[in-house]
Amino acid sequence: MQLLPSFIDAAFMRDLLITSVYFALLLAIRMSVRHAILKRDSIEPEMKRRWLVTVRNVTFLLLLIGLALIWASEIETVAVSMVAVAAALVLATREMILCLLGALYRGSTNAYKLGDRIEINGLKGQVMDVDMLSTTVIEITPASVTKGSVGRVVTIPNSQLLTQSVFNESQLGRFVMHTVMLQLPRADNWQAVEAAMLQTARDEVGRYASDLVKHARDLQRQHGLGVPMLTPRIRLMFENFEFTELQVYLPVPLVERFDIEQRIIRAAAEAAHPSPMEPKPQPSL
Repeated sequence: MQLLPSFIDAAFMRDLLITSVYFALLLAIRMSVRHAILKRDSIEPEMKRRWLVTVRNVTFLLLLIGLALIWASEIETVAVSMVAVAAALVLATREMILCLLGALYRGSTNAYKLGDRIEINGLKGQVMDVDMLSTTVIEITPASVTKGSVGRVVTIPNSQLLTQSVFNESQLGRFVMHTVMLQLPRADNWQAVEAAMLQTARDEVGRYASDLVKHARDLQRQHGLGVPMLTPRIRLMFENFEFTELQVYLPVPLVERFDIEQRIIRAAAEAAHPSPMEPKPQPSL
């Protein structure tokens, strides 16, 4: 009496046993490495996250390669007899295949890594996790009139990397060029606003001038770039008949750009509409 199906033979049982041992070995190695990384207090949390994600992705890749090698003969037999099914399967899993290709594209181009601030298809966020199918970011897009909720965790399929441009604000280090734009009615005193914005921008850059110079030298040495702009510049535009537009360009630390922008805008608002001076009390006779 035959107890097992006809397709289960000695070779099948051997491959099944090897697969079980291989899977258990990979799982044990991953758990050991994960425990060792988490136990190291000397490693920064950001670096720990990067290593944990790398270990997870490498383990997954080794599992796929091992399964393909172990079951190569069975896969070949099934593939030959299921060409039509394979074509249908490719169509059904098209999005997943595109996600895997997107992960390959990200890894080969080093488009971004954990902790980078990126923008994809209008969504800005800080990368908190990456895997073979998706990228997870914490949203940092500024709130607007139509969208007041920010700071959400957003999962982006890697397939978007093949069709959308990726802007990485962290690629060249902790400093970026930032533009502060302001529109004033033509009747306002734009000269006073211009002076206030430029002076505030200079004061801000003065706080981190030494770090900025060092950063510029590092860019020249590592990437062969020319000397970036190290001082604030202001541009005056009269393209609109009703408004005067001022644009301030200045280098800022990536994590402080919104705070610096607000200080410059507040200085401009105070210059445009100065608070009336309170009358001094008269001495009594």
